[in-house]
Amino acid sequence: MDLILSSKKADKTIVEVEGVGGYYTWSSSQFPVLSQKKVAGGLLVLQPRGFALPHYADSSKIGYVCEGECTTGLISTEDSKEEVIKMQKGDAIPITMGTVSWLYNDGDTKLKIIFLGESSEDYTPGEFCYFFLTSAAGILNRFSNELIAKTFYMTQTDSEKLVKDQCGLNIIIKVNEGMQIPNASSSLKRKFVYNLDGAKPCVEVKNGGNLSSVNLKNIPLLGEIGLSANRVVLECGAVLGPIYTPDSSIYLSYITKGSGRVVIVGLFGKVVLDTKVEEGDLFFVPKFFPFVVEADEGGIEFVSMKTSSKEVYGKLSGGKKSVWEAASPSILEASLNMTPDLIKSFESKIAKGAVIAPPSNV
Repeated sequence: MDLILSSKKADKTIVEVEGVGGYYTWSSSQFPVLSQKKVAGGLLVLQPRGFALPHYADSSKIGYVCEGECTTGLISTEDSKEEVIKMQKGDAIPITMGTVSWLYNDGDTKLKIIFLGESSEDYTPGEFCYFFLTSAAGILNRFSNELIAKTFYMTQTDSEKLVKDQCGLNIIIKVNEGMQIPNASSSLKRKFVYNLDGAKPCVEVKNGGNLSSVNLKNIPLLGEIGLSANRVVLECGAVLGPIYTPDSSIYLSYITKGSGRVVIVGLFGKVVLDTKVEEGDLFFVPKFFPFVVEADEGGIEFVSMKTSSKEVYGKLSGGKKSVWEAASPSILEASLNMTPDLIKSFESKIAKGAVIAPPSNV
């Protein structure tokens, strides 16, 4: 298997407008494992009053708000009903392929959202492909005035004006102050959004950090698109793992804060990646490959998309449900080539551990 693993920052600018924001991706040419394994990532940045025009994509994905707040609209092709949701830092939201969405930064600070998803049905594997309803690159600009007039029951003059008005629009714009955004629904937010930052952690270790997860149990829609997400916070010197995915799913992770080290072990015990990562980096973990993340002095935070809607991972570290804790003493003795006394000591220490380990000096 010829997989070249690495960690990289977004290298491709799809659009960038001064004072408004931009959309950035990881190109499959510079990050080939994305196209090989059919996953993708995109980063949206909007300044206050920045508006990402209505669009749909050829992939399902999870969006995570790294900073700021926004209002987003979702229009499903099944019922053609606009559902408006208010989002804030830490919120995760699934967006299915073909669903029309828009985003508006109605806050006072910069908005940053990372989108991670699968791209098995993409026109360009490893990259999301978007279709915009409006703007110079939009659908309305690509059909003749005559067809637009017939389709929308308009006069020729009105259809010409409609198409002409799109020519000056970028796919992200800054709207006039005072624009009235539709009211968001709190009930819809509970249905579609899960705040990973404020959720009760699945794992929490004193002086070590915590792990929070969103899956089909929290948002049933994730079961339909086959995705889930984790957020990990590691304090200075703490370590996550080693863990692996026993269900053939893969991880795509984005560093939201801090820095650290990622080590991934592949086939026949070969280290396939041992690298420093920092805010803005994306890294990929193949199915079944165990990996470890170690935080630097300032700690590290990252969010991961997993191509499975279930919360399941294999623990190769200590604690409950660890494979070490489950194995019988005689199997450990033979496998580790240790004496019975050392095995007892090993087992007692493993039992106290967790998937997150605090620094050794704590």
